[in-house]
Amino acid sequence: MINHGTLRVLIVSLRNWLGAARLPKAFERAGFHVTTVCFPSLLLARTRSAHASLFLPDQGTEAELIQAMRRTLLESAPSIVVPTDEAAVELLQAVAASAARELPESDPLLSLLRDSLGNFAHHRVVRDRRALAELTAQLGVRAPSFNVVHDRAEALAFAERHGGALVLKVEESFAGMGVSICKDLAAVEAAVERLASGNARALKAGVLAQAFVPGRTAMRAVVAWRGQVLSGLSAFKLETHPGPTGPSSVVEFIDQPEMASTARAMIGALGFSGFASLDFMVEDSGLAHLIELNPRPTPICHLGRYLGQDLCAALGQALHGEVPTEREPAALPRKVALFPQEWVRNSSSPHFSDAYHDVPWDEPDLIEAYVILARQQMRWGDYRQQEERRVKLRELLTQLDQPAP
Repeated sequence: MINHGTLRVLIVSLRNWLGAARLPKAFERAGFHVTTVCFPSLLLARTRSAHASLFLPDQGTEAELIQAMRRTLLESAPSIVVPTDEAAVELLQAVAASAARELPESDPLLSLLRDSLGNFAHHRVVRDRRALAELTAQLGVRAPSFNVVHDRAEALAFAERHGGALVLKVEESFAGMGVSICKDLAAVEAAVERLASGNARALKAGVLAQAFVPGRTAMRAVVAWRGQVLSGLSAFKLETHPGPTGPSSVVEFIDQPEMASTARAMIGALGFSGFASLDFMVEDSGLAHLIELNPRPTPICHLGRYLGQDLCAALGQALHGEVPTEREPAALPRKVALFPQEWVRNSSSPHFSDAYHDVPWDEPDLIEAYVILARQQMRWGDYRQQEERRVKLRELLTQLDQPAP
């Protein structure tokens, strides 16, 4: 479904994930015709860099939402589709799963979704932390020891085997809100008790427990095409908000070969296409342990152009049949304060004096929307409310993943 001539990107957002609204400008600069599709109230609707803006119905059933997305794909005929948050990934996976039941494998819609999301056979793995942990073990990449625990006894037994410390990760969570870092057995017991009383369903299904790895948190943001990493950016997370498990607010770009090689191995095994972010714990010795993979862009992806490593342009080359050679950035404004994240975390942040402050000054409407959003929440209550609908979409997607009768 690749168009000749000008490439057309369809950027899909179902949540106010802060990096989403920065992608249209990055794609526009890379020569794409940009169309956005989202709910009417989201940040993505405020960008000036979209050539066209489409809206999904924010009422109705999940099945109706899937059909609306499918119609949008057929009518807009993009060269590539970019989901910007987990809910958008799941929506597009649901479109792919439902269409695959009705259409021949060579249908243009399925080809578009395969090139945008990667190998359909691995879609469940991509959205399941437990399955991703299993994949790291199969590939032999450096990653923490892990187990899936269902109760207090299993969690304590795993922690005792690994020095008394572990990290618990709940499925279907985001922004670090489902992550508990437990430094001792008392903290493990408290975390399991919170799950038992507040999210018993998740505990019964199995929560990923990883051995605690001391070090610095880092990420590798990549763009991939048919299982090959095209371009990537690595960075330490200097500041996060809210709390130590939250998204980055200040980053420092680095060259870390093991993170890059691990990303290539994971992307290749998944046959992945599109943007992804891999999180690591990097020990003082430099060893990088993979702790998570998120199948979406992060708020640093649009910065590649300024670092001599334009992720959007690399994707454009691949779509034109010119797969670029992966390389590290040539120029690094090493420390970047992300907007509005660091301003919200600390409006008088000392990082503003020696970091590049990434404010989209050329998009005043978007700045206004960011400020309004930041003042209204950043308590993350808005995100929690949005997740209620996502649970129903995931239930439907699970059904679609089953073989057709």
